[in-house]
Formats: sequence, structure tokens, C-alpha cells
Amino acid sequence: MQKKLVPHVISECRCTTCTPDKTVSEAAVLMTEENIGALIVVEDSKVVGIVTERDIMRKVVGGGLDAAQTKVSDIMTKDPDTVTGDCVAATALNMMIEKGYRHLPILTDDGKACGMVSVRDLYRVVQTALEEELVAVENYVHGGEGYGVGA
Repeated sequence: MQKKLVPHVISECRCTTCTPDKTVSEAAVLMTEENIGALIVVEDSKVVGIVTERDIMRKVVGGGLDAAQTKVSDIMTKDPDTVTGDCVAATALNMMIEKGYRHLPILTDDGKACGMVSVRDLYRVVQTALEEELVAVENYVHGGEGYGVGA
């Protein structure tokens, strides 16, 4: 699975961001509008954090906080691990599994937010690679698609 995050997993660099001074309510509305599970938190074009649905559920709802009064900066994961678009999908997936992430920000070479990869995106790549490998093995074993078939 030597596919790079951009463009093989994420076809275009596009991400939704918010600033740390936004309320959790504003962040949740933005995530709902965009149908996404995480936001990259930026300040002066620099990535300073990530806030996820899980953060909102555990830290705000589960913690009895008021989402309209709580700032994103109070619940975000500060200075998150990131990758660049040329990172190989398998490397990103291993990183996410080892550290328990579900989302990983993708940055440009100059450190600006470029996109977000989710574990679901990476599982899709793994599934496709396994299906392709299975077809190749079946063709080899059964002599199809050019394997051992005389012309």
C-alpha cells in the first residue's frame, strides 16, 4: 500500500478550519454543516490544534460544560501530530492506530493546513488494495488474466 495521502487517498487539498476563540457550539455547527468529524484549529495560518466530535462529547457534554460558553481552545488537542501529503497511507494508518487517532491533519510543505485524513479514508484504501491483491492471486492460481494462459 504505497499510496500517498495526496492525491491517492485525498484527491484534493481542502479542509475546514476554525480559530481557537470560537465557541464549541460554533464548531459543532460548522462540523454539522460540513458533515465532518473534526476541525483543524488555526491561528495566524498556523495549526495550533484539532477538535473532534469525540472531544465535544467527552469534554463538553460528558463534562457538563456549556457549549455556548466553552471555547474551542479549552477542549482542543494542542499541537497535534501532522503529516504532509506525500506521506504514505500505510505510515499514516500505523501512526493513527498506535496513537489512537481517528483524524490526522495534512499540512503543506510550508506548514499550512491542507486537509484532513480519517481512519475511514485509510481503511478504504486498505480494502481496495486487499481486493486487488486477491484478484491477482486468484488469477495466478486459476490461470486467468494472462497468467499461464497460452495465446
